[in-house]
Amino acid sequence: MMLTASRALGQRMRAPAVLNPALRARALCGVTIDKTCRVYSCKVKDDAQAHQLDLLMDEFIENVENLEGYAGAARLVCKSEWDYKLIIKFENLDALKDFMANTQPDLSQHFNPRISQLIGGTVHEQNFVYDDIE
Repeated sequence: MMLTASRALGQRMRAPAVLNPALRARALCGVTIDKTCRVYSCKVKDDAQAHQLDLLMDEFIENVENLEGYAGAARLVCKSEWDYKLIIKFENLDALKDFMANTQPDLSQHFNPRISQLIGGTVHEQNFVYDDIE
């Protein structure tokens, strides 16, 4: 008997069951949600502008580092394409939801115009599931 491609694919894409309920994290389409993060992405022109954005992002981090569920931050800069990313990590989905509902609107209102003026463009913001793969 021949399986249809979608049925065969559906069988292969099922996530394995977690046997211990205490270890179960929230899952979305087979992706386990443990830690989460908010990523801010933009373009910078050069090292000097990246440094100025670092100073502004340090101030941004000071506004979130004492929030419940905050799990750290990371910064990425691609010096060939001049992509700049700030990653704000949270311990779980509820901490991210709380940040988005209670803190993010005020921070965006305060920081986005300053960042846009500095970089001459806009900041793209997006939420992700975050995992450190070891």
